[in-house]
Amino acid sequence: MCSIIVTFNESEPAVLRSMAESIRHRGPDSFEILENSHHGIAACRLSIFGDSYEPMIYADPVTGHVVLLNGEIYNYEDLWRDLAVKGIQRRSKLEAELIARLYELHGLDFAGHLKGMFAIAILDGQRLILARDRFGIKPLHYAKSGGSILVSSEIKGILSHPRITPVLNMMALEDTRVFGYVNDPEATFFQGIRQIHPGAIVAFSDDGTVETKRFGVLPPARFLNGNGLPDYDEACTQVRDHVIKAVEGMYRHGQMEKGIYLSGGVDSSTIALVARWLLGYPVQTFTLTDSEKNPDYKAARQVAKALGTRHHEYFVTAKDYWQAVPDYMAHFESLMAGGIFNIQGGVAFHLLSRRIAQNVKVAFSGEGADELFGGYYWIYTHPLGFSGRIRRNLHDILPNERMADYVNRLFPESEDERVYRRNIFDHLLRAGLSNYHLQSVDRSAGAFGFEIRPLYLDDDLSQYAMELPIEYKTPDKKTTKRILKDAFRKDFTEAGIGWVHERLKYGMPEAISTIDKTIEGQVAAAISDDELKRHPLGRILGSKMNLLLYDLFEQIFFRGWDHRDPCPPEDSLLARVWPE
Repeated sequence: MCSIIVTFNESEPAVLRSMAESIRHRGPDSFEILENSHHGIAACRLSIFGDSYEPMIYADPVTGHVVLLNGEIYNYEDLWRDLAVKGIQRRSKLEAELIARLYELHGLDFAGHLKGMFAIAILDGQRLILARDRFGIKPLHYAKSGGSILVSSEIKGILSHPRITPVLNMMALEDTRVFGYVNDPEATFFQGIRQIHPGAIVAFSDDGTVETKRFGVLPPARFLNGNGLPDYDEACTQVRDHVIKAVEGMYRHGQMEKGIYLSGGVDSSTIALVARWLLGYPVQTFTLTDSEKNPDYKAARQVAKALGTRHHEYFVTAKDYWQAVPDYMAHFESLMAGGIFNIQGGVAFHLLSRRIAQNVKVAFSGEGADELFGGYYWIYTHPLGFSGRIRRNLHDILPNERMADYVNRLFPESEDERVYRRNIFDHLLRAGLSNYHLQSVDRSAGAFGFEIRPLYLDDDLSQYAMELPIEYKTPDKKTTKRILKDAFRKDFTEAGIGWVHERLKYGMPEAISTIDKTIEGQVAAAISDDELKRHPLGRILGSKMNLLLYDLFEQIFFRGWDHRDPCPPEDSLLARVWPE
């Protein structure tokens, strides 16, 4: 299942259908609505696991509990075996039934038993329970309207409700100026529309009371202290075993052939090596580029050839880029803005996702590996320089006491490289991961009706990685992902691709780095310096590209432009650079 829509304390069939239709793209295989006199429930399905003929919305015939799931429960069989010991037998192959049984046994503690990526809604009489996996891989939004609570997998579902008027959340905009994403894990770019905190359960009762429980608290990053940590060689062995088990488990979950986003870097090449070379699964790999000279394109081709994958290569132009930007923005539901990361990575990922969806129903990506193993070269290896960049960004939104306080806690006044590095590990693994990378990945999957699985966020693998000391990951100013590389160094060498570990990290923005220069030139020529200076938000936006993207955001979400129209509105900044 790939969408959740709930109207709690409200049952209006036409409104419910409109909300559900607005996110129909997430589940192209089937569509279902369930109504009663008090609430409305809807879902659309992407058939991955279980029998496609079974109902998507699980309504328990005994308790009456209604369960909706978006995502995958990877320990499904293990949990059913545990339940069978207690005398509880399954009636279907639906993962939602499993969740219903766990909720009956454990109440609000049910989610702590799940391993996977998930957003869940449960209707228990006059109580609504919402839950989200601990990294926020799967989205879940809600808004209060009168006595109702409106729930949707994507924001556009809530915006489709006739009582909801979109209003810009300035706090989110200012967060994005500093970091490139909304730093509050529960906030969105729209006032009054919130997210369920990753790793949290929120229960709403019809009397207005709210109960919140956290089940997925992430452990803080740490340095070596000699207390019970495995030695480095043993840790390498454990990392290798956990990665192999994660690939094996996720490949078994659903019988269809699966694909891999392949850049030729450490993260994606490791997934491909384990799947194809070590486990022997049939593998399709996919690469995007704007030039045959692109180093990632060349590296991905070599890796694919060495491992014997079925490799697909796609070339894009500046015209492809501009035509994709409105679709990406409409699905991303946040402002694309420079901060920590290059904004072009999301668009490149979106362009490649459209192609992958034409070939497979499930694909693996490397999201989370950089945050878990310390993969961002300059950020992790030069934390003092990175802190200076963030403080310069902060200056453009002052006075903002909330954000200034956060930055001062992230980077205390007395500069200490170790403290800063540790704090960066903690910071990026939270909102930086959920509100930027994972949000982008989820929306690009949903836009094209297929599923993306972030392999490195497997529960057991990620838990083990978070408990490892920072020295095992970034021991000096030159080394990143040390332990992940060393765990598979012998395997890479034997496969003839040992050189991958010595490559510089480029990342998804590199795929369109050549046309990026053309794009920057077009934007610079289309928008004057004075126009940026005079714009009411020009100081916060900070660049002509950010101004153009903000204008596009306004056109889509506040002025009602349908991004599927063949040309942007004549008064938009996008129209000035639109390809003939």
